Amino acid sequence: MKLDPAITKDLQTPEIDVPDRIRPGIVVVLLVTVILTTVATYFGALRLFENQAVSVAQSQHSLYLRSLNEAIKQHQHLPFVLSQNPLLAEQVARGEERGLNETLKKFADASRLEAIYVMTLDGQVFAASNFDSPDSFLGNNYGFRPYFQRAVAGERSDYFAIGATTGRPGYFVAEPLRSVSGGLVGVVAIKLDISELQFSWEERGEYVLATNSDGVVLLSSNPDWLFRTISPLDDSRKTEIVNSRQFGTEPLESLTWEASGDSRINLDGQSFLRTAGQTEFLDWTVHYLTPEAMIQRQTLGATVLLGSLIAVLIGFAAFLRSQRIAAAFLVSQRRGEELAAANQRLLEAKDELERTSKLAALGQLAASVTHELGQPISALKNHLLAAEIGNEITSPETLYNFKRLIERMEAITKQLRFFSQGNRDEKRPIDMKTVFKGTLALLQHDLDAAHMTVSWTPSETPCVVEADQFQLEQAMVNLLRNAMHASSGTGANSIVLNCDKQGDNVLIHVTDSGSGLNGMTLEQLQEPFFSTKSSGVGMGLGLAITAEIIRAHGGTLSAQDCAGGGARFTISLPAARKGLS
Repeated sequence: MKLDPAITKDLQTPEIDVPDRIRPGIVVVLLVTVILTTVATYFGALRLFENQAVSVAQSQHSLYLRSLNEAIKQHQHLPFVLSQNPLLAEQVARGEERGLNETLKKFADASRLEAIYVMTLDGQVFAASNFDSPDSFLGNNYGFRPYFQRAVAGERSDYFAIGATTGRPGYFVAEPLRSVSGGLVGVVAIKLDISELQFSWEERGEYVLATNSDGVVLLSSNPDWLFRTISPLDDSRKTEIVNSRQFGTEPLESLTWEASGDSRINLDGQSFLRTAGQTEFLDWTVHYLTPEAMIQRQTLGATVLLGSLIAVLIGFAAFLRSQRIAAAFLVSQRRGEELAAANQRLLEAKDELERTSKLAALGQLAASVTHELGQPISALKNHLLAAEIGNEITSPETLYNFKRLIERMEAITKQLRFFSQGNRDEKRPIDMKTVFKGTLALLQHDLDAAHMTVSWTPSETPCVVEADQFQLEQAMVNLLRNAMHASSGTGANSIVLNCDKQGDNVLIHVTDSGSGLNGMTLEQLQEPFFSTKSSGVGMGLGLAITAEIIRAHGGTLSAQDCAGGGARFTISLPAARKGLS
């Protein structure tokens, strides 16, 4: 195939003017671009990661604050409930213990409290839930505690302190105990052990701490920060705390806490973003700290990554420049190959257009012929039937010939009707076993007349395809008719039909024992009106119809000579994705 001269001219490689080297001005612009982009990336990434860190910190701070509030809130009511018990007030007023220790122990165990205890007006513990413990409060005097002093004054009070007896920190709540007449007879108090909460904060590995109004760290994820202050205490306040023995023998040393605004602090030489909020019941503040070093690492990582990417892109651009001449040659060569391929596709499209035009014209002709011949053929059959009934035709041979001619005309119109019907698009999942049964039922009369049999062994694996049963049966009828005609006169009386599934396709084979393809190609055999049969036996539309049906179903049709004689036609159809409904 010769190419058009205009195309040959386009295939010539154009001349490309490639500069010897990159100009210094361009190098400077590229370097400045890299520097500015990297700096902008750094500050943009810093802002982004800070915002993300603040969002995470607010969420985590809410969790810690909620857990502390819940731990403190859950037993706030218990001292008040106990103080309203007149029997308890009566026992304390009379100085009669009478099983009170065991009762308080049951309450403490059920409430999971460290201790519930009752004190007389002088601060002496009258009864305690831990009476049988080595660290029992029983007999101790806590009159020096502020929570006792406020309760004796008639006020409900709460307090955080290190236990004077146990040495364990806890949260104390006290209520005044009054007799039925309203007189004050003692104080009811509980101690909540918050060591589990402290342990859980330590395990999470984050930076969080809770401080009281004096700035003393009461809870912390870092045990080294406990009972130290975030700001120095004045001497008078420190003396008050020491006298109340709130923190035992702890020295209350100051942390290196330097605040920079409300959101940043420096602690032990590290910079943190700070998120803070107060608890519901106490004047405590929970601080959640995010290390700025972590944000810096993320920022530097993103900046280095983008800077490296820019450097790689510049290096790649330099490499591309060195390859421009070779690339231009390859592009021109590829253009020639593409144009040659396009020219070949045009030729193929032309052949396909001619075939499609022929089939379209055939469809129009088929519609006209089937319409014009339908009624005359029906009338002719009726006249012949009337003549047969009236014994107007005396020769059986003549009657038989007339019937055969009418059957032949009906067969021709049936073949033409395929092109006038078009694609009905009634595809559904169908087993080829059903199609084979329908096909053999249609051809049984012709097979018996030709003394032929179809050998068919059902496949062990179901061969299910998405198809129009009517059209697929018509394609199989055409192939079997061709096989019958090819095998007639050869002494062979059997046609082999089988089907199997291979991967995503279903393969259908029709094998005859005729003379084979006789050097003909499948394209020639399926050309409309092309036939190897004798005159009057066929119109040459069978394979054309079959090929069109198979193509409409997304399949292929192939043919080949068999080694022992005869031909094999193979239909390949896509297997159905869904099973039978």
